[in-house]
Amino acid sequence: MAQQAFPILSVDEMLRDAAELQCPLNRDDLTHPTPARVQAIYEWFMWRLLGLNSEAIKNAVDEQLAVMEHPDMYIEALKFGVFQLTFNQLLFPAGISDFSFKDLSAPTAQRFSVVLSALINFALFELEHEQRILEELDKGIQELEEQEQTMMQESEQLRKTIDAEKETRAENKAKINAQREKVERDVLHVQAIYDEAKKYHDEAKARKEDNMRTEGRMRELNRELDKLKLVVSDLQTQIVSSPDKLQGRIQDLHDQLRRQTEMFKETEAKERQTTGKISALTQYSQELTSCVRLLEDWQTDVDRLREMESRLQQHQDDLQQLEVEQSDLRENIRVGERRIAMAQAELLRAKDRMDRKKAEHIARKQALEDQHAECVLKKREYDDQAAKKNAEAQQVEQQIRDMHAALQLELDKGEKAFKRIKQQITKYSIRLNQALDSINELNAVEPDF
Repeated sequence: MAQQAFPILSVDEMLRDAAELQCPLNRDDLTHPTPARVQAIYEWFMWRLLGLNSEAIKNAVDEQLAVMEHPDMYIEALKFGVFQLTFNQLLFPAGISDFSFKDLSAPTAQRFSVVLSALINFALFELEHEQRILEELDKGIQELEEQEQTMMQESEQLRKTIDAEKETRAENKAKINAQREKVERDVLHVQAIYDEAKKYHDEAKARKEDNMRTEGRMRELNRELDKLKLVVSDLQTQIVSSPDKLQGRIQDLHDQLRRQTEMFKETEAKERQTTGKISALTQYSQELTSCVRLLEDWQTDVDRLREMESRLQQHQDDLQQLEVEQSDLRENIRVGERRIAMAQAELLRAKDRMDRKKAEHIARKQALEDQHAECVLKKREYDDQAAKKNAEAQQVEQQIRDMHAALQLELDKGEKAFKRIKQQITKYSIRLNQALDSINELNAVEPDF
């Protein structure tokens, strides 16, 4: 036999582990195994670990027999073959690979202990593995619930952030629209003021040039006036020699002087007007400077507005990214909820299966206890009957002994008679042999004719 990969349990250990597994195993089954009890225990392990009962095996055998010729010839072999094929699905993982028909038909305590040790070890391993899986499922469900709670909180926080961003975006959009309209109006107004100021500046520049030309003309007139004064002084020196001619010339000079004076007055009036216009233009220039400064301020506001639009666009991009992340988060939440639902359903199925197995085990235990009570009652009845049978057997044994003694006497008598008959037969045989020898000797002598 190959070396086992599992420990061989003692009788007490097997009874303890079987009680833990709620297996209907008793000490008599281990010390004096019978084919029926061994098969029943094997079927219990198949039902416990594989979920197959004897009815399923019987149905499989019936299906095979239905398509065979002369099924009566193969029914026993087919039953064992199906049982062995099904049972090997459990024995191979448990570490038993040499299960044979002899293990069912003629079980021994040693072999049954080996197979049962493998099955109990495998069942305990599966139970421990099942408990570990259930613990991992519970832990995974708790982690998923915590993740779900965290995701819900993050989702709520993101939802609040998105709502706040939407409100801020709406407010900023309204403010930007209002500021844009106001800025556009102010820009148009400033542009109009700038155009008007530029127009006045051009006019002031032209008038300044006119004033400069007028001043140059006035300087020329002053020089001519000086010349005229010199001429008048010359004429005053010459007035004695030609008074009439001089008088006419003086009159001409007076007329020319009057005209020049009027022209000078007009020039002064124009100069005053030009000076007023220059002061007005200076005031307009100051206003224009203020407008330019205001325009620069508005340009700064426009730059800030553009920066706000850029930040708004960045916030919109962030909002879109947050919406994508929120969509991914919702998808993760849906996947987590689906996994949680699947895990909960699996856990419920496992709990239902365990409850069902527990109820079946309890019912089976109760049935076994009832069966054990009935067996105890039957055992008592059998003990009473056995006591009666023992008394009868003792009487029969005494009769047999008496008969044996009588037969022994008869045998002794028969033996003595047999010895006498044997002696007589021996004597008769000797005589017969002597007679035959005499006959042979007589036959050997040739006749004398």
